[in-house]
Amino acid sequence: MSNDTSKINNTSTTNKARPWIQTGRYEFETVCRSTLCPKEWLQVEKIYVCEYCLKTTIQGTSARRHHTKCTQTRPPGCLIYTQKDVSVFEVCGWKAKTYCEDLCLIATLFIESKIEIKNVHRFRFYVLTVCHNDNQYEFAGFFSKLQYQERLNVSCLLILPPYRNRGFGSLMVHISYALSRLANIHTGTPERPLSTQGLLCYRKYWKSKIFDYLLTKTNEEQIAINDISKATSIFTCDIIETLASLNMIRMLEKDKLIIYRSQ
Repeated sequence: MSNDTSKINNTSTTNKARPWIQTGRYEFETVCRSTLCPKEWLQVEKIYVCEYCLKTTIQGTSARRHHTKCTQTRPPGCLIYTQKDVSVFEVCGWKAKTYCEDLCLIATLFIESKIEIKNVHRFRFYVLTVCHNDNQYEFAGFFSKLQYQERLNVSCLLILPPYRNRGFGSLMVHISYALSRLANIHTGTPERPLSTQGLLCYRKYWKSKIFDYLLTKTNEEQIAINDISKATSIFTCDIIETLASLNMIRMLEKDKLIIYRSQ
């Protein structure tokens, strides 16, 4: 596949192949054929995305020309987290409309559930970056959060394929709960429906936090679900769902859930 061209397929209406994305040093296949993204994206073999400003093009020559001129080296927002080469920026949808719309458009190629594109002014976006060079923050993923929505702490979560299996999903989930606590919101939960990848990510996080709490209560015979929720900031329904998926809820008796803890 040439790096210089993405030829339009005139028979694209019957071609179900998904386009690839090239961003920075990485090239990877997308997952969905979304009707929300530009039609030309579904008629080419490859989409080029600037790893800094997220400008997209379907022509390799245009992408290289842009790369020599692009002056943006980080997301257009405030740095809220940094650890070694990993950073997270808070970007307001009403301040950086084009950038946030591009985030959502990219997400449509990986997440099948409904994604807001034209209403980004209603959201805050938390953008994950990896710094490969000095002061150059390459886009690796993001999550969005609806403004003034207390209980739902994540609307959409995406980690790009090259950055998966590195703990970034759990990091972003952790940050979403930390932001809820900073806003004096005691429990939070992600917006449904969750993608398969999103559900796996959340269950891994929930399991870790719930088990950490249970290990501090090994001498107690009774543990209330509400106590777990208060300690972890995890919504009670998510706690019950996680324990049920692990076969740790043994029985329901007079509105009491019995947790089997020998696992």
